[in-house]
Order: sequence, then structure tokens, then C-alpha cells
Amino acid sequence: GFENVTCSAPQDLILLPCPSTKVLRILRLKLSCSDTTLAAAQMLRLRCRRATATVTPGTGGTTAATPTPLVLGDSASSISTAGANNTSKATTSGAFTTIWQETIHLYTALNERLDRPFEIAPSNAFIFELLSSPSGTVNLTGTVEYEEIG
Repeated sequence: GFENVTCSAPQDLILLPCPSTKVLRILRLKLSCSDTTLAAAQMLRLRCRRATATVTPGTGGTTAATPTPLVLGDSASSISTAGANNTSKATTSGAFTTIWQETIHLYTALNERLDRPFEIAPSNAFIFELLSSPSGTVNLTGTVEYEEIG
């Protein structure tokens, strides 16, 4: 995830490349405004997509975000190159498939526990995106909770 990042343009909030020997199950999406003063009231357009084949992360953000286990004693994640806040979008030699989209109000935090988790196949990727340009600059904090199978 990421914490208190200034966002003023559409971006890939979080990119999770699935290891070649695992399946990812996306369990929860979280996004909230972390400004210390009241930001302008506005709507944010969000989307989640699967990307198949060879995925090239975008640039302009952090490409070394380290996933953290939620359960004590769990082994480290097999994902070693998660990305966050890339303002140039990821590309793929395969196809993108939209699996979720929503519009939320900036003042209402997103805390979406998925009753039917999204599954991401081995060697594919999951991308959680901000599609709209915020009015002015806002600071956001976001997380994707997932589990690895296999």
C-alpha cells in the first residue's frame, strides 16, 4: 500500500504482479483522504483490472513497495516488485479486463471487503486505479489486501 501520497492526476494506485507459481485472491480495497485540512468536496472514479501476459509497470511512483504479511509468522510475500502511485499507466502485451469500478466521494473512505474475491492468474497482474484527476491536490492512503494460493 501507500500512505499520505499527494495525488493530483490519474494513476495506478497499486499494481500487484502475480508470481508465476501462485494465484492471487484480492480480498479488500481501501482508499481514504489523509489531508490534515479539509480537501475540496469531490468524487473519485476508481477501477480494478486484470492484465494478462507481460505487464510493464508505469512510472512516476514507487516501484519498490514491499507487501507486508498480516498474520504473524507468515512468510514474506512472493511479490517482490509491487508498484504504487505510478502516474504513467502500466501496459501489457496481452489484454486488460475491468473487474470492478466505482465512484466514491472523497470524504467517504473506501473499505471494500470483497464477498467474492478477485482471482488473478499466475504471471498476470492486478491494478487498482484512480481514473479521475482530483480537483486540486489531495493526499491519499491506500491498501490492497490479498492472499497467495499455491
